[in-house]
Amino acid sequence: MNIKWKSQLLLFMVAITTSIVSAYSGFQANNAMIESAKKRELNVTSTLIQSNIAEQINKASARASLVSSLPSIKQAFRAKNREEIANRLLPAMIVQRDQFGIREGQFILPPAISFLRIYALKDGHGEDLSGFRQMLLVANRTGEPQRGMEIGRRGLSIRAVYPVKDDEGLIGSFEIGLSFSSVLSQTKTNTGFDVGVFIDDKLMTEVAKLQPRPDSERIIGGYQAVEVTDWAALKPLLSPAVFAKARDVSVELLTVNGNDYGLVLVPVLDYKGERIGAVVAVRDFSEFQNQQRWALTGTVAMAGLQIVLLTGALLIVVNAMLLKPFAAIASASNELADGNPAPDLEDLANRRDEIGGMARSLQTLVVSKGNGKGNTKDAVKESKNA
Repeated sequence: MNIKWKSQLLLFMVAITTSIVSAYSGFQANNAMIESAKKRELNVTSTLIQSNIAEQINKASARASLVSSLPSIKQAFRAKNREEIANRLLPAMIVQRDQFGIREGQFILPPAISFLRIYALKDGHGEDLSGFRQMLLVANRTGEPQRGMEIGRRGLSIRAVYPVKDDEGLIGSFEIGLSFSSVLSQTKTNTGFDVGVFIDDKLMTEVAKLQPRPDSERIIGGYQAVEVTDWAALKPLLSPAVFAKARDVSVELLTVNGNDYGLVLVPVLDYKGERIGAVVAVRDFSEFQNQQRWALTGTVAMAGLQIVLLTGALLIVVNAMLLKPFAAIASASNELADGNPAPDLEDLANRRDEIGGMARSLQTLVVSKGNGKGNTKDAVKESKNA
């Protein structure tokens, strides 16, 4: 193989290697950015869920504190006048229920005896709740507000219990309970994740007597679905193994049936900090999957274009600067060796590099050889004349 083909093959291999390395580095960087974006989405969602829960707890506390501090309510509660309390609070509490997610409003006498349920005036009067409502017991025993999550007869609620006191001392307490629907809807609106809250099935069965038992498919790994935004979206990604991680906040990337998903799990802790369930959020990450595919396609196409352009540019430069000049010098050398007139190398001789030096040396050789031939011919003519 002559030097022309060797050089072209070498240039082609250099172009391929350079393009592949460049394309691989670019794809890895692009892929790292996409993976980082996925993790950022998951982390933002987990933080948002926790902040939404804290916000709802604060809202429950604000409402409970307001009602428990009203003088007219204190007076009616001290007098154990259920009708007076209902007349004063029911219209406002209906607005709170319909517009702001309040699901429970209840007055409790020490130690934990239900006195009045705002939304169920005829139900539960005199019921002893001390067997399962620890927040009420603590609030009435200590006279200090309690806030957090706890399971009641109507299921899980975000709760705040505030003591009701007058000049004579502690009368009892007032409780506000919010559903998780606001947490779930806000999270879905702000992040696009479908969300569900899952609570220990045994606890729900023992305490939430007024809640119908869910279908068996909604009980997974000992946890039952209490509220969800879209069961069809959540169901394929749930398993007992997912809920085994419910002790800590966790984020995960999953692939199901060839599709990528993001999963966020936030433990549900009761007011004492004990784990009773988890909030699970999932979202289809196919948009990121498509971005990765487009990145790969674009990288391959760019690598091919780079190979063509780089190879072409190198060949043009090498041919113009090296191969053609070398070919011209080689041709002149061959002609000179055969005794033929050498082609003009004046253009090459004007170059100020090694090729120019070779061309000038060859021109010098042409001149000296020409002079030698002329002397020999003259000597022959002189001998003949003599």
